[in-house]
Amino acid sequence: MFLVKLFLVFFFLSITLGISAAPASETGFSWPISCVPGINCTGTHFRIGYPDVSGTGLSFACSKPGYTGHQGTDIVVSSVDQGVHALGAADGIVRWTADGLYDHCPNDIEPDCDEQNKSELISGSDKGATLGFNAGNFVVVEHTLDSHRYLTLYAHLRNGSLKVTPGQIIVRGQLLGDVASSGNSQIPHLHFGVYKAEGAMYRPVDPWKGSCNPSSNGLWAAPVPYRSNDLLLAHPTNPMAGDSEVYLQTIQRTLSKKLYY
Repeated sequence: MFLVKLFLVFFFLSITLGISAAPASETGFSWPISCVPGINCTGTHFRIGYPDVSGTGLSFACSKPGYTGHQGTDIVVSSVDQGVHALGAADGIVRWTADGLYDHCPNDIEPDCDEQNKSELISGSDKGATLGFNAGNFVVVEHTLDSHRYLTLYAHLRNGSLKVTPGQIIVRGQLLGDVASSGNSQIPHLHFGVYKAEGAMYRPVDPWKGSCNPSSNGLWAAPVPYRSNDLLLAHPTNPMAGDSEVYLQTIQRTLSKKLYY
């Protein structure tokens, strides 16, 4: 995911739609993708880009995030053709979807690929907000966990793969769509964003528990299957390049590319 805003704001849908999200039977969010990088995702190019919702340049573990100001967890896989699924992280109600965009943009001049094309969240005939970045094909789900309201975002999905529609009630682990590289994305990955309701707004939170995460005490329902920094994209040929720079240059379409892997 690529945006510079530190606080992404959403208006409550319940005010507009009069519908409450189904409460989850299990506390926390489940792993939102059907494979684990470095374990059972095929290929060799894996990376977890951790959030930095406070903009401090630190991940939950006081190490490096995907990049400064990163507002979600990027789970990088090797291939669209592998058919990796995005899975509902908890019971809830689908609020927004977008489909019909390229799985992987053929060039940077297509409207689908434009970094300035901010994905919109439509409520009826009105635009309620944008995601602040070009998320490509995506799903947004609303949840209630421990009496708190959340949204989860599943971005950069595969064209035509979405299995849900707005207003649909889903259960934890339900197939939402397939991981791809739609929108402003260079390589296949799932951008998983979590937003917590505060008053009449939703703000991004980091679901990873650690001493450098001031936004939550951890929101995963169980120990996550992968949290190591040992499996990264191949080391850059330029030893002076920072990890965050390498990460951005390998994952975002609109930055100049170097051969890192």
